[in-house]
Amino acid sequence: MTKTCPMASWLSTSVVVATATMLSQCLSIPVLGETPIPQDVANRVARVDSEAARDHRTKVQIAAHRGGYENDKADNAPENSVANIRNCQSKEYEFYETDIQRTQDGHFVILHDPTIDRETSGSGKAREMSLKELRTLRKKFRDGTQSEHRVATLEDFLVEGKGRVLFKADLKPGVKQYFKEIMELVTRRQGGSGIVFRVPYRDANLYDAYRSNGVTLDRDLLMFMVSNEKQIDDVKKRFNPTMIQVNLSKTDPANERTLELIRYAASKGFRVETHAEGTEQDWRQLIQAGVRIFHTSKPAKMRVFLSQLEVENEE
Repeated sequence: MTKTCPMASWLSTSVVVATATMLSQCLSIPVLGETPIPQDVANRVARVDSEAARDHRTKVQIAAHRGGYENDKADNAPENSVANIRNCQSKEYEFYETDIQRTQDGHFVILHDPTIDRETSGSGKAREMSLKELRTLRKKFRDGTQSEHRVATLEDFLVEGKGRVLFKADLKPGVKQYFKEIMELVTRRQGGSGIVFRVPYRDANLYDAYRSNGVTLDRDLLMFMVSNEKQIDDVKKRFNPTMIQVNLSKTDPANERTLELIRYAASKGFRVETHAEGTEQDWRQLIQAGVRIFHTSKPAKMRVFLSQLEVENEE
């Protein structure tokens, strides 16, 4: 069954909330000469409004690292492959984290490592190869065996992923200077609502310059990675994005300083992402502080945890 893009569902939620609010206001004020709407109807509309808003605030989503590849061979879906887009969707992971590199002849491809040796049947660096050369190679499963799948381009992903998943893309070294070209491709494929670029705070001036030079940066387009309140405030003032990533320690992810920073970001209206480091107890603390997106290389485990948490909250 085809699922709608998570970004679209957020927008739908906003529309529902706004519509419900308007209806609530209208229902509570009778028009002269008309029979007033019963108060219980108005109360039900207000409750729908409240519940929709609460779901938007509390739902925790999963960003699957390279689309999720824990059972890549059984799923016949190697990491960063077109086939894995539908696999990610079928497992109900809201975000497909991926990586963009640029070929020697100027095409944008989906590959993670500095070299293609682990992911494909070839060897070398993508930036030193043409797209035609890369297309002759086969993607590998985690056990090293070859699949029938080929290296995917960003355009492949935008086409296949439209309406299925939300891509969270990292720009590999040497690629951020081609961001304008990437956005031209995204615009041409009408993929703006289906991708968010995760970028380090240190590059804030670069993206500000892109915007000044005519690149449209919608609120949902950039997810800055931040480490302190000053960075949060600056990102809020200059870009006002919907999402932000709070960096945390792998060894002590739920320390009080990090939890306070997450609370601060959430209080500013951000949808906060962190990596799923540590234990389930750490995850509980991170969620309580305000985390609403977990980036993880074990999305299936996170899905089980979140399902259990939902059951607990209902009891």
